[in-house]
Amino acid sequence: MKIQVIFLLLGTIVICLATHGFCIGPITNSRCKCVKVISSFIHPRRYQQISIFHQGSYCRKVEIVITLKHGKKVCVNPEARWVNRVVSFLNKRAERSNEVIPEESSTQ
Repeated sequence: MKIQVIFLLLGTIVICLATHGFCIGPITNSRCKCVKVISSFIHPRRYQQISIFHQGSYCRKVEIVITLKHGKKVCVNPEARWVNRVVSFLNKRAERSNEVIPEESSTQ
């Protein structure tokens, strides 16, 4: 009878852990992505991609991850001056590409 109780407890624990895992989602989305951030300048020629993760329910801070051309991912300090300049440049560039140029109406 002791073996049956042990198996019952183990089964209950496994089910509870599995259910809890489904509720919080994949482990990559359930916590901050950056453990360590750097503030040193990285030249834009080395960038392959910039990802900005806004604060949410699982991470209470803004995170900026730069993927370098050779594949390495680097977390940068979003409060660093050079990072703010790069982000504002990208925002301005995105705004310019989204602007709609009004067409001139022709009267005949």
